[in-house]
Amino acid sequence: MTTDGSQNNELEDFEAYLEPDFEAANFANSLLISTNGHDNNLLDLQTPVKKLKYDLVELDKRMKLISSTNYESLTSNFTQIEQYKTILQDRINPQLVTINKPFDKIKREVIEPYEDATRLNNALKNIHQTLELLRTSSFFIFIIQQLEELQVGGGGGDGSTSSPSGDVVRTSRLYSQLMNLYQSVTTPSGGIKSDLSGNNNSNVMSIRFIRDYRATAITRKQSLLHEFSRVVNHETSRATSLNLKNLKLYHHLQALYILDPHEFCQIFDKSTIQRSLTTSSNQLSKALQSPRNFTAIMTEVQQSNTIYFNKLDEVLAKWNLPHDNSNKADQSYLSFILSHYGTDSLHLLFWQKLAQQLKRNIVATMARGGPIAKNLKVYSQGLKTSIEDKFTNVKIKQDILDAFSMIEYK
Repeated sequence: MTTDGSQNNELEDFEAYLEPDFEAANFANSLLISTNGHDNNLLDLQTPVKKLKYDLVELDKRMKLISSTNYESLTSNFTQIEQYKTILQDRINPQLVTINKPFDKIKREVIEPYEDATRLNNALKNIHQTLELLRTSSFFIFIIQQLEELQVGGGGGDGSTSSPSGDVVRTSRLYSQLMNLYQSVTTPSGGIKSDLSGNNNSNVMSIRFIRDYRATAITRKQSLLHEFSRVVNHETSRATSLNLKNLKLYHHLQALYILDPHEFCQIFDKSTIQRSLTTSSNQLSKALQSPRNFTAIMTEVQQSNTIYFNKLDEVLAKWNLPHDNSNKADQSYLSFILSHYGTDSLHLLFWQKLAQQLKRNIVATMARGGPIAKNLKVYSQGLKTSIEDKFTNVKIKQDILDAFSMIEYK
């Protein structure tokens, strides 16, 4: 049986966990500050975790001691408390003083140890909450530390691509993982998710360092997207840059896809198809002003874009997407992009869009009338014959001839 002194000392050293207003987040913050100080640039998580683990072991020992020391009282006497109360109140009033003595003994040896054990159990739960909070925080801190190291070392964490191009892939993976962690503990509106299971993952946002870094991560992610877009746009601007040895393009395509697959498709479209479409459409639009030169300019457009899209297809077919949970194993960029557009060929898609633009330009030219419209009517049959001879793909040929049919229609 425990003595009075030992009973009073059961909770010694654990008062902090038993405060009525105890909060795991505040306690974790104070524990980290007391261990690391305010000016320490390196965060030490091991020391506070060791302290909490020590407290867990000590509490477990004390609970076992209480249970083993008071085993008989806990099993045999506790069930008799209510019965003793009834006897005290209804039958033994004349002997109340005598009866109070064993009751006090029961209270001292059974009830009070039980209450102490309950309080110790509550303290144990609070320690577990703090450990879970620190564990979740360590995931955030580990990724953030790596990102900061990459930034200091010129690894592209600030949008710079002066480092080895392979670092941009690593940087993108880290930012993607970090944003997924933030998403897992916050609602779409930015609030903290409620967790009915009692898990304290969401409380990690109560740690100021992690909460404040979210805005920094979002800003840097947008900076990276802008930089990746600039590099991809530059590296795909010339057919000569489209080769398997262009690792700068390869790594930036990987990094862009990892960081944001949706932005990847938009940037790719703007850097390749839309740019080629704008250039070629401008050439053909000017050629409409002088139908005599239209065939030569169409030939130039056809040859340059055939070379460009053949080289683009070659590298995209040989390069595979980075592995993740959303794409199939060893899926090529070409397969992914064609699936995105819902087409069998980028070259075919380009000519389909170019024919539509050419059709709109012809309609506008004929609507304005004048000498240019008259010249187009004069040369229309010759232009159609030239198209028949130059294009072997039936679909492309038909789309362009359909555009020229607007000359006769007007």
